[in-house]
Formats: sequence, structure tokens, C-alpha cells
Amino acid sequence: MRTRQMAPTSRPDRSPRADRDVRVRVMVVDDDDINRHGMAGLLASDERVHVAAALSHDEAMAWAGDWSLVDAALVDAADDRVATDQFPGVHVVERLRREAGRRLTVVVVTGHFFDDAIRRRMWEAGADFFYHRSELADRRVLLRVVLEPEACRRVPAPHDAEALIRFGVTEATRVNRAVAHAADRDVARTLAERGDPRSRRWLRLRRDFNREARLTPMTAEGNLPDRNQDLPALPQIARFLAWATRVKGAPGQRRDDQHPLERTAP
Repeated sequence: MRTRQMAPTSRPDRSPRADRDVRVRVMVVDDDDINRHGMAGLLASDERVHVAAALSHDEAMAWAGDWSLVDAALVDAADDRVATDQFPGVHVVERLRREAGRRLTVVVVTGHFFDDAIRRRMWEAGADFFYHRSELADRRVLLRVVLEPEACRRVPAPHDAEALIRFGVTEATRVNRAVAHAADRDVARTLAERGDPRSRRWLRLRRDFNREARLTPMTAEGNLPDRNQDLPALPQIARFLAWATRVKGAPGQRRDDQHPLERTAP
């Protein structure tokens, strides 16, 4: 589905300088205290690494430190305790890119390796590398990720490309902009309180939403509508937002938290 390639990320300048620390300076972002401090502790135990900060998602969004003093960031993708957008790591990555540009290496850490919403949104946000959390429990792997990340571990393509089509997601779709627009306009609540779907109010909601999202109109079965239409229907917008903002794997849903090597292709 995707043809655009992410530009290679230049590695941090580690040439000796008299006026700076030559260690790799790493930020760890995770809302789980054990995971955050565990990774930070393992990294700090190596003389080649300096942990510049170990923060929650909210702390990272408010961090007022010097971004020029960070070479790499390990960012947890999801937090299923959040009531709205359960992928707060996406917002952190967007801020990292705004503050530090492409100079900083961004590594996504997630237990939801096969969640295509995370893959797509982290790709849009500009993340560089993508690892299952269980892989980084090994200190040697964790250090290799921040010192010499593997090119083969770029943000992967969709695990289930057909599922994206059912939501109307194409190369042109802007998932993160759609989620931001929905949050700003409280679209999810408005949809839940829906009245007469023929009202001009709903036409305006669909038009404004799709100006940002660029979804292709699709039925719930993943087919093009029988009638020619330019805008997604209200139920499609609701399905898309649930897919784009909710952690999969709740009771009754397929679990996506297995290690990549423990899953076989469908």
C-alpha cells in the first residue's frame, strides 16, 4: 500500500569533542514505571550510554529540557488506561520531530507489534525503528538498539493491509491529522449523541472530518458504497476512530502482544 520510503536517519555524531560528552544520550518514555526505570537502568549500566531523561508520556510532552542533548529516544506506543487516544506515544514522537527534527533517532517500543493502527500512526509521525517490548528485555539487544540500530527494523508495513482498506485507509489517508481533528472537535462524543443523520450538521461534520482524514468511503463489509459518494458515512467515521485510537486485545478480541517470532502469517 505504501510506496513512500522513510528517509534514512543519520546517526548521532559521536566524534570526540573537548566540549561535550561523547556517550550516546538517550531518552526513555514509558508510562509503566517498571518498564521505564528498567530500561533506563540497563542503559545507564553501560559506559557508552547516558540516560538524559526517563519520563512518562505526559512528562515527555511537557519536558522543557535541551533537545540538542538527546541523540535517541525509546518511546512506548500505547497505554490502554487512557480514556481517549490510547496511543500517546504517537504524540510524543510528533513532538520529538518538531523539537529535534530528523537528527534524533526514534525507536518505538510496543507490546502490540501487529497492531496496524500503531504501525501506520508511528510511520506518519516519523518514527525510525520498531521493536516488540519482549525483545528489549535482553540488555545486549537493548544496547544494540540505541548504539547501532538495524536498518531492517524500520517501522513495518501493515500486517493486514486488507483491514486498512475496510476502514477506507489508503496511501493518501492522514490518520494522525484525523485523530487530532476528532479530538479537537469532540467528534466521538458527537457521533454517540447522533440525532437525525440527514441533518446538514452531519454533512458538515463528514466534510470537515474528511478534509483532514482523506478516507475512501467504504461499507462495513469493506466494499465501495452502492451509491456514488465522496464522503465517508458516519458509521465509517466511528469505526475508523475506534481502530485508530483503541488498543486491540481487549477480552473477546485477538491478542497482538505476542513476540513477532511466536506468530505465524495468516
